Amino acid sequence: MTLEEEREFRQKVIETILPVAMNMTEDQIRSIIQNVEKSNENLPTGFGAMLFQQIIVHKYNKLNK
Repeated sequence: MTLEEEREFRQKVIETILPVAMNMTEDQIRSIIQNVEKSNENLPTGFGAMLFQQIIVHKYNKLNK
């Protein structure tokens, strides 16, 4: 990913996923990501782990403010 793509990805996570994830446990988030990975074979290897990491970082940063 280019730096611009990374910024866009992070912004989309904040805008679309984070509002829902704020009320979920880490296990619930992980479970949804795993289900999506299973049903979408075209996702690159490691995408789910990267997405989970971004969600958790943003979630706890927001909670600590």
